[in-house]
Amino acid sequence: MNKCIVFLFSLFVLVSITGCSSDDEQNNNQSKIQGIWKLSAWNVEDGFDMNFDSVVSTNLLNEIDCTQNETLLFDADGIVSSNNTFNPDIEIVLINEATQEYSFSIECDTEGVIGFATLYSVKGNNVLFGENNAILDGNQISILFENSIEIWNNDLTQIVATKDLTMVYIKQ
Repeated sequence: MNKCIVFLFSLFVLVSITGCSSDDEQNNNQSKIQGIWKLSAWNVEDGFDMNFDSVVSTNLLNEIDCTQNETLLFDADGIVSSNNTFNPDIEIVLINEATQEYSFSIECDTEGVIGFATLYSVKGNNVLFGENNAILDGNQISILFENSIEIWNNDLTQIVATKDLTMVYIKQ
């Protein structure tokens, strides 16, 4: 009977310690996310040379000549907001598949600011807000948008390929 009580007590202590550790980690990640995060990259696999400087970049922000000041603000009350979003209209057309020649049409967002505010939660290194599941890695947050870059055929009648877009934010 004593062995049973000692075993149950030991099990209780082990579970209690593990539970506290998880809560501490959760609170630590919650506090790490709080603050201002600036958009630093719009990454696509393989990249493009949209500005025709003979340098292919996977970060489309290096290729687009649009003003970009997007930030996310994560507050202590569990709300993420942005009063300045980056929404250029990009059209990519595959001119020649054999040579991977493309044409690009880029219109910068001059209409004004699109803002938002929504609840967020942190689970481990995942930051959930709206429809987004972001990954927290040190001072960087990455959000993957699958198939969000569309590549059209030459006469703009069909999407011939898509690419994933990863938006990267750096803590300020």
